[in-house]
Amino acid sequence: MGDQFDIRGSSFTGSALGSGATVNNNGSVPSVQDLLTALAGSREEIAGAAPEADRQEVRDALARIEDELRRDDPRPAVVGSRWNTVTSLIGTLSEPVTKVAELVTKLFG
Repeated sequence: MGDQFDIRGSSFTGSALGSGATVNNNGSVPSVQDLLTALAGSREEIAGAAPEADRQEVRDALARIEDELRRDDPRPAVVGSRWNTVTSLIGTLSEPVTKVAELVTKLFG
């Protein structure tokens, strides 16, 4: 198998083919801390987007996501599963939910 590169969030200019080819990687990969910060800053707004009857379940799922992210090696399947619970309960994706969803996807695919 050849080289593998993670290029999520990157943009490239120039050509990768030929003599003197140049590729500029201007992207940045978010960190688990970025996701934790986004969750902490929007936890109540995300929970508030759920119907009243589901808000506690959303809060619990968010708390479990945060617990998982604090592990030495967060498990992508656990984070993804908990996030799917959140999005299935809230329905419409507001701006903070979209931001967190983007971070979850970039970090845990």
